[in-house]
Amino acid sequence: MSQNTLLSVIIPVYYEGKLVHTAFERVHEAVKDKFPHYELIFVDDGSEDDTFEELQILASKHQHVKVVKFSTNAGSHMAIRAGLDYASGDVVSFIACDMQEPPELIGKMFDVLEKPYEIVWAVRNSRKDGKISVLFSNTFYFFARRIVSKNIPPKGSSMFLITRKVVDAIRKYNERNLTLEGLLATIGYKSTHIYYEREERIAGKSKWTLAKKIKLFVDFFVAYSYFPIRFISVTGIIFSLIGFLWTIYIVARHFIVGDLSSGWPALISVLLVGFGITNISLGIIAEYLWRTLDETRRRPNYIVEHELNFQKEK
Repeated sequence: MSQNTLLSVIIPVYYEGKLVHTAFERVHEAVKDKFPHYELIFVDDGSEDDTFEELQILASKHQHVKVVKFSTNAGSHMAIRAGLDYASGDVVSFIACDMQEPPELIGKMFDVLEKPYEIVWAVRNSRKDGKISVLFSNTFYFFARRIVSKNIPPKGSSMFLITRKVVDAIRKYNERNLTLEGLLATIGYKSTHIYYEREERIAGKSKWTLAKKIKLFVDFFVAYSYFPIRFISVTGIIFSLIGFLWTIYIVARHFIVGDLSSGWPALISVLLVGFGITNISLGIIAEYLWRTLDETRRRPNYIVEHELNFQKEK
């Protein structure tokens, strides 16, 4: 690709306020020399503070700053997907508004974006989060790489650069509960990655709550793998076999040795284990049923309330 390449940078925002100006300046300084033609697409994920007003100020000053505002919160992954729907670039990148991922990575990823690669991941060298967050992340990506796809970077990725071909492919997926990381890993295009050191947040607090982490965990494995259903089947077979062998043992010992006495503790233990497994299994099946219902209703993935600096409506 040449210097005439059009770059689209998607920046989802949620209750960021004046921080959007800092994000704009950082990204602008990082890409202006390498990409004379670029657009910044801010997607306001239903903020109810002054974030949209600040974005209006930015858009009025810079024609290459484009803004999409959701009518309600739809989540960061949906905000990025909306940005992909609006992006017109030959290559498209995503970066969080808190600038923990340095925007200079965009140029570095572009430098390694060559055939046969269509996707470049930016992977953190290390994590400076709390021990619980690190444990959650390591566990998540351990299972993700073994169950979903080996194409997922070993430590995960918080930033990417993709070609137009990949963007057009992603637009064909309309599921409500997709995760972009899982989709990019399983879509079939070859990928590579670079490493970087994550920076501190320039302001504000992380919106990445425990509830959102749990939803990501469930979305990842339910949307891209039959493992949960297969896990239920295998667990049922194993416990059925154990129960069958235990029954033979109890009956044989009763007639041969005759030293077993009946007691409620053993009965309660068996019931607790059995009901626990049953409830977990029902919960997993319910997740699949709910997602089936969610897709059949065909509700829009997001509702756009405002668009700024777009030549035509999408």
